[in-house]
This record gives sequence, structure tokens and C-alpha cells, in this order.
Amino acid sequence: MGKTVNRVMGVMGLSSPDVDERATPRGTPSGRQATGGWILGTALLMGTMGWGHPLSGQDLLWSFETEGALFSSPTLHGEAAYVGSGDGNLYAVELATGNEIWRFPTGSPVDATPAVADGTVFVLSRSGTLHAVDADDGRERWSYRTGGETRLDFWDFYLSDPLVHGGMVVFGSGDGGIYALDRVSGGLLWTFETDAPVHGAAVADGDHVYVGGFDGILYALKAESGEVSWTFHARGNEFFPRGEFQRGPALHDGVLYVGSRDYRLYAIRAEDGEPLWEKQEGDGWIIATPLVAAERLYFGASDGQRFYALDRGTGEVGWSIPVQTRVFGSAVEMGGSVVFGRFNGKLLAVDPSSGEVRWTFQTPASRRNFHRVYDETGRLSEEMRELYRSGRGLEAEERILTLGSIPGTPAVRGTTVYFGTTEGILHAVEVSSGS
Repeated sequence: MGKTVNRVMGVMGLSSPDVDERATPRGTPSGRQATGGWILGTALLMGTMGWGHPLSGQDLLWSFETEGALFSSPTLHGEAAYVGSGDGNLYAVELATGNEIWRFPTGSPVDATPAVADGTVFVLSRSGTLHAVDADDGRERWSYRTGGETRLDFWDFYLSDPLVHGGMVVFGSGDGGIYALDRVSGGLLWTFETDAPVHGAAVADGDHVYVGGFDGILYALKAESGEVSWTFHARGNEFFPRGEFQRGPALHDGVLYVGSRDYRLYAIRAEDGEPLWEKQEGDGWIIATPLVAAERLYFGASDGQRFYALDRGTGEVGWSIPVQTRVFGSAVEMGGSVVFGRFNGKLLAVDPSSGEVRWTFQTPASRRNFHRVYDETGRLSEEMRELYRSGRGLEAEERILTLGSIPGTPAVRGTTVYFGTTEGILHAVEVSSGS
């Protein structure tokens, strides 16, 4: 089935009308449409009614709809974006047009980010199954079933992103295991057992694989055997004594950088697990894997609702800015800016040296529902505050996700950024050099 593709130029300095949901055409069961058009496009790209900075020089290239929330981040490979959806499908989407190439049904939500190597896409689903799928036609090559998955709490959004390292694929599971499989056959090479779910992604150097879990322990495992070389225990705090590691570490120049639910970011020497420094965020989890760029680390926090630039050698704060919402996904570099998504449904680009905001992009759902969560200043509305005060916090959290939140990590190729939202849409936005 053919798909409609629209290229919409950004408009500066105008106030935006409400978005009419009828302006977004939907696909048939045989394939989704890439949506856009002037009605949707101008609503997205005009000014932000005091809720952010007006866009300048962005083109909404296409939007690809699925039937479930996208906690998976897109992986770009060749001419396709691969992304999992809460509707249980792994999708291959054409980068140029937003057309669906194929979909693979896993039978359960796909809340992990795919890995692609040698023509195979690897992804984990909430059935606890790792799927190896042909990147060209979406046919399953093999699958491996773990002991099963679990979701510890409302904010346990993600599954472990598979890591391809040499001839194996490594991932964690809700059954507490860390698995290494032969990437060609799917045969088990080794497994390591912990006593809590492992939903963080692994990273690796030549000899070791590093991965943390909800037990608050970062493990250095020998890549060949899964044998432990060392462990690092998070400090923990009064509310989160284990100091759970929800996402994976970053590895750069022999140092691991990892955030914890104990409100700290840790720098750990990869050679022996020796702590180098730690930085405590005021009152919120640090879930995002930090971006390492030049001599700095960039990451956002949860309840502290700030975005930070730290000196990677010392942990000293270079700058921080308020972002008025949570940031769980990693930041990326794009055209001299640091770009990251937020739970208020806005993609933000900042100057890496100062934190100055360069541009924002607001999702359609955020424009429709922003007033249900925030007031005119962008702060949490009194109605939302009352929900939290009255013990109805989960209701408030569900409402936040109606904003088309951006919980994952954007992917960048050239001047185009691709990102998914909790309304189940993968967007492609081109950013001009003037932005």
C-alpha cells in the first residue's frame, strides 16, 4: 500500500491553533501511513503559546503510527529505522519516506531498543524472548526464551537493549539473568544469575561486559565465560536502599558512568571497579545513560527536573538548566547541539557549552493535552498537584503519558532526528543549519 508523505516547513513567531485529531490520517491493517500535511504541520511547527521556544527551520518530514507506546528507541541501519512498539510489533520503517517496510509480531510489547548486525535485528519482548529477525524481510531466524519478564513498578518502562559483542549477543532479563547467546544460532553461551531484574543495557570492551540491575550492583563479567571480575555496589539512600541501576552505563576511555535510583551518578574505573567520583542529584533518580562528549557528561534527571553538564573527570557541574519534567532517555549530539526528549512531549536542543535553548519540537499529543498537565508557565497544574497530594499519583502519571512523552533516545542521521513517543508515533524531523 502506498503512503502519504508530507514535507512541512517551520513557521516562526505565530501562535498555534489546537490540533484537530482528524487531520492525522491512519493506515489500514496492511500498513501505516506517514502523516503530516499543513493542518498537522502548522500546529506542530508554529509558536508555542508561551510553553517553549518557537521553532525555526525545522521540517516535519513524516510521522509513522503504531498502536502502542514507543519506549523502544529507534535504531538506524542502512535505509531503515527499526523500532519496537507496545503493540507487540517490531517495525522496519523507510528512513526517506516513513513507509513501513515490514513488521514482525512478537506477541508482547517490545520495550527494548533493537540492535542490528550482519543483516539481523535483535530485540527483546516482554514475553522474555529475544528475537533474531532478518533485517531485509522481517522473517524470524531464531528466538530464545528466558525465564520470563516482570515490571517492578510503573516507571520500569524499559527492557534490556541487546548488545552485539563479537560473535555473541548479550542482554539482561526480568528473571534476574544476564545472557550471552551465539548471535548466529541463538545457542546459549553462558548465563549469570543476579537476584533482581536486569533491564539495563550492557556495554563492553575487548574482554569484559558491564551491566547493572535492580539489585544496585554493576557487574564486570568476562566476555568469554560470564565469570565475575569485579562488582560495584551503589550507595543507596533512605528511600531506595539498593540504589537500583535501571538503565545501562556509558563507557569512555576506561571509565564507566552510570546513574542510579539513589539520586547519584557514579564514575567507576572499568579495569578494577574502583570508584572515581560520584555526584548526587538533589531529589530524583538518574535513569538516563549519560552522553559523553568531549570532556563533559550530559544527562537529565527525574523528579529534580533538571538537565546537567558535568566535567567527566571530576563530576563538577559545568551548568544545569530546569526542564520542568523528567528526562529518562539519553541525549545525542546533533549539528553542534545536545538534543534530548522529555516527558512533557517536547524535544529540546541546547548549546553544549552553556545549556542555552536553541530549539524545541512539541508532539501533537502534547499540544492537545498540555493544559491537562501544566499551567501557562509550564509548571505542573494545581489539579495535577492535587492528584499527587490525594494519593492518586498513578492517575497523574498516566495523564503525563498522554502528552506524547519522549521516553527514549533520539537517533540522528545527518540533519534529521528520529524519535518515538508514548502516543505510539515515530517522528522524523529535519533541522536546518540556521537552527
